[in-house]
Amino acid sequence: MQDNWYTQIQSKVFTQVEYMMKKKYPYLFCTTKDENTFNDNGLPSDFPTLYLQELQPVETGQDLTNESVNAIISTIEIHVWTDTTETECRDIISDALLEMKKMHFNIVGMPFVEANDKIAWGVIRCRRIIGNGDRL
Repeated sequence: MQDNWYTQIQSKVFTQVEYMMKKKYPYLFCTTKDENTFNDNGLPSDFPTLYLQELQPVETGQDLTNESVNAIISTIEIHVWTDTTETECRDIISDALLEMKKMHFNIVGMPFVEANDKIAWGVIRCRRIIGNGDRL
């Protein structure tokens, strides 16, 4: 793998999650970008939306030379918003959770869904140690 392999984690995870989610929800807007995606109220411009973000990774598995990054602890957070029902939001976020489990992520924040009279939103947080050379 390249020296900067750890900078490609979010892209690889997003590609896999988006591909599988679009099979079941072809109308789902998937993004990793927060600019131009959300309005001034912090709500997405399109519904339903899945927003995937990698939180700051932490290095682990250092060797005695400490000259390369051998492994990282990667935390991925997924947000979902719908303008239909809380059930649809729960279904989408549960399917996203299953995709993360297929990539061997641990769920450290189980699906949490809330709703008001206009939108439903949910979030999950997933974590995994990824070593240089691991496949997702």
